[in-house]
Amino acid sequence: MNALRRLAQITGLVAVFALGTAFILEATDIVGDKWRRDLADIVDDVTFPGWELWLLTLAGVGAAVLGVMLVAAQLAPPKKGLQSMHEVHSGPDGDTRIRGRAAIAAARHEAGSIEGVVAVDARVKKKTMTVEIQIDDRADLARVETTVRERLGHEFWINLGLADFSVNLLVTHHPRPPRVR
Repeated sequence: MNALRRLAQITGLVAVFALGTAFILEATDIVGDKWRRDLADIVDDVTFPGWELWLLTLAGVGAAVLGVMLVAAQLAPPKKGLQSMHEVHSGPDGDTRIRGRAAIAAARHEAGSIEGVVAVDARVKKKTMTVEIQIDDRADLARVETTVRERLGHEFWINLGLADFSVNLLVTHHPRPPRVR
């Protein structure tokens, strides 16, 4: 701390000495007063920048924010099971596969069409899908759960070609129910 204090004192003394020398050189006509105008222009540019500098600063900040978002998107882990491929059929002509993303979309669509369901989210891990369903607080929980289990039953997965898929179901009430007027 003492070193920083000493450095600040020495810097201040050097600045005062340089300013005094500049005044003496100007008073004796060795140096003109152009240095004052140059110093005033520099101070003016730093304290009151023009619109060009503001635009450049704004563009730089925007590029920095975009860069941070791109880096964060690269570092964030993808949702589980979206890119995994599941075999539907295998034959002499080749294999038929379905992406986890398509299976999730089908399950979301099927469960989302049930009355009382507010939101649906799903994840795939190996051959197990976890479906999270949020329902309206006025909906009958048992009825919605039974309907979802029927619609996402074994026949649904056979129609998709994924007969060996299993489903874990989580049904909860929506945290912010709609207002009734």
